[in-house]
Amino acid sequence: MPLGARAGNASDDFYNGRNRQMDSAAGNHSKGVGASGGRPVKKLGVVAKAVAVTMSADRLQGMSRTQKDVKNDRVMYARNQQYKYSKEPVTGGQPITVEQAKALRLTVFGACDTPPRGEWLRTGFVFRDPEKELSYGLRARRNGTRGMQTAIQGYILKNLLFTNTNNSCTMRPSKQQQLEALCKSITEILWKIGENEKVIVCLPQEKSYVPHSLNYFQDNVTEKLHLFELTNIQDLEIFLKRYLHLFQDDPGPGSLLLLYSSVLTRGLSKIVSDLMDEKVYLISSAEEGSICIVTLMLTGRATPNLHNGIVNIGDEQHYAIPHYGILARSEVGLLVHYEETSTPVQVTQIPGSRLKTPSYPIWITCAKGHYGILFNTNRELLRNHLAERRFPLTHYSCSGSENHATVDTRSHQNEQTRMMKATDDINNTTSLLLLVECLIHTK
Repeated sequence: MPLGARAGNASDDFYNGRNRQMDSAAGNHSKGVGASGGRPVKKLGVVAKAVAVTMSADRLQGMSRTQKDVKNDRVMYARNQQYKYSKEPVTGGQPITVEQAKALRLTVFGACDTPPRGEWLRTGFVFRDPEKELSYGLRARRNGTRGMQTAIQGYILKNLLFTNTNNSCTMRPSKQQQLEALCKSITEILWKIGENEKVIVCLPQEKSYVPHSLNYFQDNVTEKLHLFELTNIQDLEIFLKRYLHLFQDDPGPGSLLLLYSSVLTRGLSKIVSDLMDEKVYLISSAEEGSICIVTLMLTGRATPNLHNGIVNIGDEQHYAIPHYGILARSEVGLLVHYEETSTPVQVTQIPGSRLKTPSYPIWITCAKGHYGILFNTNRELLRNHLAERRFPLTHYSCSGSENHATVDTRSHQNEQTRMMKATDDINNTTSLLLLVECLIHTK
């Protein structure tokens, strides 16, 4: 017999036998057969229950595994170091009025019907490349904003050298450290000007609120300002972090925004009173900026007087007029060296001890109208008289020049004092060092 036929017959016999058994079991069940006939049914019931239990267990196990996978399934995002300083559009605030815009331009520039000085509209606070040489310094052109830029540089150095969270000297800060130092510096300056109570920050938006006319010349910044009032220093710092990019844009009006915010925080009437002359405005014709802007940033008052306290000045024909100088010790100092002229320097123009001996070893310098900064990385320099015998100093200007000098105060009375004269070429290294030495002698 062929193999295929045998296989087919065997298969038929198997299925026929299986069908006969099922029919017999069904017949016995329908006839109510006893225990001997119900055994196959019980076996099938047990098998069915076992299969059901197994399926339910598998289903529960699968659900728990799915929930566990979902719980452990985390989405990883790339860390953005600059998230806190992202460029957000300005929203909210109180739009500036026509009267406020005109008064602001008059107080700061002296006129509102003529265009303001262009460098204030295109100069922001820009650092040098991070984590490199001179990365602690701002980069600024030689124009009328240089004085204010140098004052901000003094506070930046204070935050990098002495008040950072790591308690370490950071002369090559990262990008994040640069931004944090700038934000803290602006916060501290505005909060000091607001007398630790209230600050008004000016930020521009797209809409113009003052039309161009014969009485007002649009500058594309002042007429678009929104005013934000803040009464808490923590809220102020968070707010400035959000919009710090507006102060850093280059070209951009960052310097003007800070100056406007300082003036409105101080109050227009108080600024006029600080200047002591209604005909004098804040931005003067000085090549690198007015000394009043520097004192506004350092002390919170836009005073042209640098002496300590109040000095009454008068003569036989005029009543003595009180001249308000520096009323408290400054955190960042100021040293001034004037050109040699036949006219003697007034006593109010000579810095007093509250500027010469600041809280931190950082001094803004003004040598013949040119601004720079002197600093030392050792805070004990102003606390321990032994540290003053011999110490190094670094002079930096926002043009990118850095010079180092060592000061030795251990003098001998028998030695003849050497007098030096510096030229007006501040780009000459030798001349600059001579000017620095003259500034140190004023201390």
